[in-house]
Amino acid sequence: MRPLGPNSVFSHERLPQAPLEAAPARNRVRFLAISIFAVLFLLAGRAVQLAFSGDPLARPQGANVAASLPRADIVDRNGVLLATTVRAWALTAEPAHVRNVVETADTLMQHFPGLEREVLLRRLNNTDQTTVFLERGLTQEQRDRVVALRLRGIGVQAEHHRDYPQGALGAHVVGFTGIDLNPQAGIELGLDEEIRAAGQEGRAVRLSIDVRMQYALETELDAAARAAHASGGAAILLDGRTGEALALASWPSFDPNRINRSSEDARRDRVAGDIHELGSTIKPFTVAMALQENLATSGELFDLSQPLEVDNTVIADHEPITGYATLRDILTRSSNVGAARLALRLGGARQRAYLERLGLTSPTTLQLGRRQAPLAPAAQGRRDVAALGFGYGLATTPATLASAYTVFTNNGARVAPTMLALARDAPIERTQIFTPEVTRQVMVYLRAVVTDGTGRAANVPGLLVAGKTGTAEKLGGAQGYDESRNFSSFAGVFPVNDPRYVIVVALDDTGAGEAGGLVAAPVVARTLRRIAPMLGLRVEPAAPAR
Repeated sequence: MRPLGPNSVFSHERLPQAPLEAAPARNRVRFLAISIFAVLFLLAGRAVQLAFSGDPLARPQGANVAASLPRADIVDRNGVLLATTVRAWALTAEPAHVRNVVETADTLMQHFPGLEREVLLRRLNNTDQTTVFLERGLTQEQRDRVVALRLRGIGVQAEHHRDYPQGALGAHVVGFTGIDLNPQAGIELGLDEEIRAAGQEGRAVRLSIDVRMQYALETELDAAARAAHASGGAAILLDGRTGEALALASWPSFDPNRINRSSEDARRDRVAGDIHELGSTIKPFTVAMALQENLATSGELFDLSQPLEVDNTVIADHEPITGYATLRDILTRSSNVGAARLALRLGGARQRAYLERLGLTSPTTLQLGRRQAPLAPAAQGRRDVAALGFGYGLATTPATLASAYTVFTNNGARVAPTMLALARDAPIERTQIFTPEVTRQVMVYLRAVVTDGTGRAANVPGLLVAGKTGTAEKLGGAQGYDESRNFSSFAGVFPVNDPRYVIVVALDDTGAGEAGGLVAAPVVARTLRRIAPMLGLRVEPAAPAR
C-alpha cells in the first residue's frame, strides 16, 4: 500500500470504502437514548460544579491579565514600586492615506510640541511604509485628543509602556527599557529573563535596596560631587552578612522616564561599570595577608623613614613616618612604603591568589547588566607586587571593592553582592579567606584610621565606624600619573562592635590635594547619620554649630 503523502488530498484516486453493516432500528434508538442521557448527566454535573466553585469565566481575570504582562513590576525590599508596565498608546500614520502632509504635520505639532518637524515630515512622506510610528508612550488623554482631531491617515495603536514612578531615584539600579520594552541597562537588563518570567506569572521582582537609604545616599553623593567639582561619583551600601545591596548610587543621574533627554555620561553606571585604581583602600588586605601568612606581627616595628627603591622605581610616602612604625601606623598613616614592604614579603604568587579569592580580579556579581572586568598586570615583577600592595596596578570597580570588604563582617569570609532581596533563611555562600583573629586585628587598625588617622572625617559619634581612605592619581597619558587628578575614596565597615554593613564612596577627577579623607570620608559620615536609625543603630546628636 502506498503511504499517504502531503499531496494525497489532491489525488483523484478513490480510496476503498469499508462496507456498512446494517443495524436494526431498535439498536439505533437505544444508542440515541443513551447518548442523550450522557449529555444530560454531564450538564447536570457541570451545574453542580459551578454551584460550588463558581464559573471561572465569570471571575475577575486579574491573574490572567497579570500573566499577560511582558515585564513584571520591580519593587524595593519594602514593596515600594520602582518600575511597572502600563497600557499606553502610539501615534501612528499611514502615509498613503495622509491627505495634506504639511497641514497634518502642523496640526500634530500643535498638540505634540516635542515632535521634530523635519523628522515628522519625512515619516509622513514615507509611502514605502504601510504604517509608521510618530510618537510612543501616549497617555489616554493624548490618545483621545488624537482621535478627536479626525486627521486622515493618522491613528493610535495600543501598546505597553514602561513607567518609573520614582523618577531619577534609583535610576542606575533599575535601569530602563527602549522601544518595545527592550532592556537597555540596570536591573531591567541584568535580570531581563527573571523580569519577563515574573510578568508571565503575575508577580513582582523584589530588589534588595531600600528607597529611604537610596535617597540619603544619592543626595549626599550629589552634594559632595558638586562641591568637589568631580566628573563622577559612585557609592554603594551593602549588608555585609548577606551581600544584599541596600543602596547604590552613580553621579550624575538621569530620569528613566525621559531617557532621550539624558546624556550618555549621566546614564553611565559608575558602581559596577567603571574601573579605577583604588589606591590605599587596598592596604588593609595587604596587612591581612601578611598576618595570615605569619610574615608580620602586630608588635613588629618597621623603619619607614626612607623611600623604598624597587626595580629602579622609588616608592615614597607623602608624609614620611619618622621613627619606628607598627602595622597600625602603616594603616592609620597610610604608608605606601610599609604596604610595599609587606607585599614584597608575600610575593607575587601568594598576593595574586589572595586578590582572586577576594574577588578583586573578577567582575562583580551585581545584576546590573554592565559588569566591567578588572584590569591587573599579567606579568608580576617585584615592582608590580610592591605597587599592588598599596593600590596601584589593579583597576577594579567600587562594587568589587565593597564585596572584598565583607571579609570584615563575616569573620574573614567574603560574600558575593546581590541586588535581589533574600529570604531570611536563604543560604549564603561564603568564601573563607582570613581567620577571624586576623580580621579582628585588622578591624582594630581600621577603627584607628577613623579615630586617629586619615579617615577622621568619617567618624560618627555613637556609631563605631572603621575604614580606610584611598587617593589614587589618575593616568595622564604619556605623562604617566597626573597629580592634579585624583580618584578619591573611602571604604568603611560599621558598627565595629558587631560588624555588619559595608559602605564605599568614591569621587572621580577630584583636584590636587582632594584626598579621600577630605572629600569621600565626610560623605560617609553624613550618610550614616541619616541611615543609622533605619538600620536600628544609634548615633549621638550632632554638635550644634557655633
